[in-house]
Amino acid sequence: MAAAPNPAEHGLWDLFDLTTLFSRGLQDYLNETLRRSTAWFRATGGSIFLFDERTGEHTLRAVTGHQNTLPKNATIKTGHGIAGLVLQTGEARIIDDPMHDPLFANADINRADSLQSAMVVPLMDSNRSAIGVMNLSRQAGEPPFRMPDLALAHTLGAQVVLAVTNAQMVEDMRGKTHALAAMNEKLTAVLDSVAGAVVVVGEDGTIVNHNQAAAQDSFLTGGSEADLSEVQTALRRATKETLGTRLRTNQHAHDRSADRTWLVEGVPLSSGGAVVTVKETTQIERQNREVARVKRLAEIGQMTAAIAHEIRNPLTGIRSAAAMIGQNPDMSAELVAMIEEEVLRLNALCEDFLEFARPMQLDKQPTDVADLCRKAAQLAGEDFQQFGVQLHVVAPRGLPMIDVDPRRIRQVVVNLLRNAMQASHKGGEVRLSVWETGLAVEDDGVGMSEEQVSKLFSPFFTTKADGTGLGLSTVHKIVDAHGGFLRVTSQPGKGSRFELTWEAPKE
Repeated sequence: MAAAPNPAEHGLWDLFDLTTLFSRGLQDYLNETLRRSTAWFRATGGSIFLFDERTGEHTLRAVTGHQNTLPKNATIKTGHGIAGLVLQTGEARIIDDPMHDPLFANADINRADSLQSAMVVPLMDSNRSAIGVMNLSRQAGEPPFRMPDLALAHTLGAQVVLAVTNAQMVEDMRGKTHALAAMNEKLTAVLDSVAGAVVVVGEDGTIVNHNQAAAQDSFLTGGSEADLSEVQTALRRATKETLGTRLRTNQHAHDRSADRTWLVEGVPLSSGGAVVTVKETTQIERQNREVARVKRLAEIGQMTAAIAHEIRNPLTGIRSAAAMIGQNPDMSAELVAMIEEEVLRLNALCEDFLEFARPMQLDKQPTDVADLCRKAAQLAGEDFQQFGVQLHVVAPRGLPMIDVDPRRIRQVVVNLLRNAMQASHKGGEVRLSVWETGLAVEDDGVGMSEEQVSKLFSPFFTTKADGTGLGLSTVHKIVDAHGGFLRVTSQPGKGSRFELTWEAPKE
């Protein structure tokens, strides 16, 4: 039969038992290890101090026996006091009488009458940094510690260092896990508070997370009687484009049968993947349409009043001429010519109005806009000479071809040139500049106030005595139809600048 284990050996191995650490945590492990150590080494008191990064000192973490008299906030500072000086050496040490120990020769430390012997064990990690210190002491009347005790205490210290280091790593991991869980909980709450659907996709486009709204929306599950195929298509397109370009993208979807609209936006994540949001904009679209309808009605009202005014003047002239023919037959030829002139004026007005009211049909084709502008400037050259206004054109050759309707863009350029010429003084200058993504017409003429600029593109608004106010409205309509953007800057007495870009600037 095997011999029974030696009780002393059993107690020794108990010192290296880490069960307490993993079952109840670091503090219980420190308390239990200190209790067993004092019992094994027959010490009458003991304490363990661990390094605190916040204070830079070692603070009391466990205490037993007669060392219970230590204050709960007791600290050890490296290089100060018995334990601090031993910590500075990094080597375990038996101290029987500090007055006869060379280490404490200049420290002015006296022997405590109540202590027989002390053993100070620095807890050094693999980098030779002190993570703590363990103190064991025997009171007077007890035998002093000996070298075998010191060797075993040194081995025990290494085990304590390993346990403390592992425990601190576990605590750090737990802290980070808890912080991550709390952050995830907050993020989930924020996402769930968003009215629209929020979907997080991985680099391969698969859904890795989503909010409650996304889970409830039928376009993700497919369980809806409504036709949401357009939304699903927009969602796939936005996801693919965002992952492919690594840029922010957006798609629009519309269900005509139900008159519902959605905005699908994709935002790339720096860590990979993307966040895709789906927001129903039906109500906003309907409100915008209603606002546009009311605005259009207001414009029609203004146009009606303007048209009535424009028609009334020629009609008054025609009526007067007709009456005078009856009274003065000899003047019929002259009066008939007047009537014909007024009729032609009415016809021109009707043509302008029909052109403005007619839906814009574009015939886009690759166009050399710079060449188009040079030719338009040549056609306008004679008028500029008659007005006494100089025209300078900067239209580089070799610019990329642009998909536009050349007839419409020529109409825009001619109209802008004519307006700039008429706004200029004799001897003034008009500049036409062309670049890859747009063009500009600038003059140094009379300029306009902010109020005039705000009304500039309203139908029948004009600052000219003989204008109809449809020219710039038509220009704006053509630019809008091309998906472009028209910016006007002006200052009274200093001229105006009309700048056209082929794409509206993104905010």
